[in-house]
Amino acid sequence: MFMQTKSMNAIVERSHNDATAVVKPSSTRYYRPELDVVRFLAFLLVFVYHTLPSSRDPRVVHFLGMFALEYDAFSNACGFGLSLFFTLSAFLICELLLRERQASGTVAVEKFYIRRILRIWPLYYFGVMLGVAATLLPGIPHSSLAKMGWFAIFMGAWVCATQGGFTNPAIVLWSVSVEEQFYLIAPWMIKYTSRRTLSAFCVALVVFSCCWLFYFGRVKAFHYVIWFNSFVQFECFAVGILLCLALNGRLPKFAAWQRIALLLLAILGWFYACYGLHAIPTDYLAQNPGSWSLICGYGFGALGSVLVLVAVLGVRSSLLPAWAIYLGRISFGLYVFHAFAIYLTNSLVLDKVTQYKGITIVRSLEGPIYLFNMALTLGLTILMAALSYRYLETPFLKMKSRIAVIESEPVGTASIK
Repeated sequence: MFMQTKSMNAIVERSHNDATAVVKPSSTRYYRPELDVVRFLAFLLVFVYHTLPSSRDPRVVHFLGMFALEYDAFSNACGFGLSLFFTLSAFLICELLLRERQASGTVAVEKFYIRRILRIWPLYYFGVMLGVAATLLPGIPHSSLAKMGWFAIFMGAWVCATQGGFTNPAIVLWSVSVEEQFYLIAPWMIKYTSRRTLSAFCVALVVFSCCWLFYFGRVKAFHYVIWFNSFVQFECFAVGILLCLALNGRLPKFAAWQRIALLLLAILGWFYACYGLHAIPTDYLAQNPGSWSLICGYGFGALGSVLVLVAVLGVRSSLLPAWAIYLGRISFGLYVFHAFAIYLTNSLVLDKVTQYKGITIVRSLEGPIYLFNMALTLGLTILMAALSYRYLETPFLKMKSRIAVIESEPVGTASIK
């Protein structure tokens, strides 16, 4: 009997080790290069979402034919890259603060806010200033100047939710204001609550977000009212924290085919949320598809983000491309600058090439021209982000690292090796 019990215990322990690899907490460092790859993936999805032309664009509609709905669903599904950003941010912040509490017995909230200010504010306010300057450019209404004032106090999400989106490349900063609102809550909850209480709070936050979605479905709110609403987006932060609590310092350990299957499930969930449930329509002024479609659609968005993180966490760093790690490390700049790059390339290249003396060019060339313009836009975005990381962000990141309790990223070594 004793030998049987010992054998059973060995089997259970071996099964547990197959599912997760325990990571010994470090009192000084937590850096996962695979999370940089996830950051780049999240940016790339958002970039595709913002650069792919609509199926109703007369210059590309003839290429789509009967696949217009699938094309739009794919393009809209890429918008969940922002959900992936939010989920990753919540997961990482929770992991770092829990490790800080374990190492020092508490969470130094004031130092947390100083670190966030040093990481976010320099580039954020530089983006706001570029948005103010952009109001002088052709095609950007001067009325957006007043709305940029709300961005200066991190109320960009709410002004977009109440007044709608507007034509200014800096509008992408609305999501940063949502993160800043999340930061007002997260460190205090992690400092003063137990893991069980924190889990209950996150579950309640998911329910709270679903209640808002149910309400918006009943009143037939426009899409922009829903998408820009901070309370709706808080669902992604909640599931990111829940994932952190569930893993409890462990890394998922899966075979390659299992990780690929999880990624495919995430993609299929995002696609169905847009194709079957119409959670993210192409038109921001479109009415929503109803309460339950919204709840399920945004739920697939949050769940897909969790699946991506689970699929990537624990991947050996030797399997990760160095260039993807680098681009993930400068992903904040990629996100801030990509809309400005889109404006520049569309104004100076795409609109000039696709129209010559008012006559549309040969249609057979339009597909390659769009692809060339996307590649040019991506290249310009990377250049701007790399310069920003080197000359604007790195000095502040070095200051941030001096007061870090748990070091989370290398500073000054963001280069392709």
